[in-house]
Amino acid sequence: MAWVLVLVSACFEVAWASGLPATHGFTRLGPSIVVIAAMVASFLPLAKAVRTLPIGSAYAVWTGLGATGTATLGILWHGDVASVSRITGITLVILGVAGLRVFSSDKTALAPAESSAVEEPSR
Repeated sequence: MAWVLVLVSACFEVAWASGLPATHGFTRLGPSIVVIAAMVASFLPLAKAVRTLPIGSAYAVWTGLGATGTATLGILWHGDVASVSRITGITLVILGVAGLRVFSSDKTALAPAESSAVEEPSR
């Protein structure tokens, strides 16, 4: 479930990053409110996910998915150049994100259900 939260969080990251040009440097109120709301919506599921996931892996997957999603939307909607080097870079980031997810040392990634209990340190 925590990885699903990271995915949801990354989708909101793509939304706010892709919406930044519409804010005109946060001088347009409507788009600015939408972008700020998407920023908050991006951070909240990530914050919940890192309660059980390693911060390094979760953050890297979040930023990697956000960057690749934003770069892809930039090509599709904002007229960014779709060069071979850009597409290669996006592909490498996706492979890196997949590698972090697959090879994560997180034990909850393999568990059927997450436990909400917090273990007390032994004394």
